[in-house]
Amino acid sequence: MDLRRIENIIRIAEERNITRAADKLFISQPALNLQLLNLEKELGTKLFYRRGNEWAITDAGRIYVDTARKMIAMKKDCYSRISDIAKLHNEEIAVGAAGIEADYMMTSIYRQFHKQNPTVKLQLNIMKGLKAQELVKNGTIDLGIILMGDKQNYRLQYEFLSHVEMVVAIASSNPLVNEVEVEEDGTKVIDIHKFKDVPFFLGPKDSTERYVSEQIFEQAGFEPDIYMDAEGINYELALVAADECAALIGASHHVEIPGDVELIKLKTHPVMNAYAVYRKDKYLSEPMRNLIDLARDYWTDEID
Repeated sequence: MDLRRIENIIRIAEERNITRAADKLFISQPALNLQLLNLEKELGTKLFYRRGNEWAITDAGRIYVDTARKMIAMKKDCYSRISDIAKLHNEEIAVGAAGIEADYMMTSIYRQFHKQNPTVKLQLNIMKGLKAQELVKNGTIDLGIILMGDKQNYRLQYEFLSHVEMVVAIASSNPLVNEVEVEEDGTKVIDIHKFKDVPFFLGPKDSTERYVSEQIFEQAGFEPDIYMDAEGINYELALVAADECAALIGASHHVEIPGDVELIKLKTHPVMNAYAVYRKDKYLSEPMRNLIDLARDYWTDEID
């Protein structure tokens, strides 16, 4: 059985369109269509309903694609095991990273990972946490490195990496900077209630940062004045520096904080959780294990 052709059929299912699938696969649409027609002839049934530009998968197609993904995953695990035994480490690992800080995280991880595993290719994808879990589940990517609240949405393996405390970012010139309190251990904190009349930059509505932020405000008993909801931490911090708004972000040494922005911990010390997510039947090769450990090191390094 030709696994390359199997992967091509999976791509049609993912794209829901044969032309888009052909473009992603860098083959001609007629050639891909011929592969599909030959397969459907061999199976004696249609795998897709053709409905203009959008193709819908049939029941038979769903069985084929689900089985095909398992076959591809088995092949990948087989090659990873052999690569570990032979000490070749020439595999390719598809990673989905989620969170506002995902690009910083993966840049930091990649530099270290490549030094330790120069023959391993990383396919990096920045995406939402729910999307990463979905793609891990169906075998499209090997690993998700994500931030989550307190819920796990799929029957996957969730390996805890670190707590990531949410802090408030505010312009140094904002008078609320003088409202900080000092806890017994010397930690500077502030009460979120003091920001009741302050506009906030919040992350996109389907992000973990947004989910945890909304929990913070709900527990405080007020709805924030939303200045903007968008994705992009540099843009977010630029608006905070200009004292246009405040923001809630994950505490990290890795993001470059403008000199005119203060990060202050909240009295309630809310947290997100960083997880490595992979299929329960997934073989963790030495490079993949190394990648997870680097992610743990990254998220463990929080601000003081």
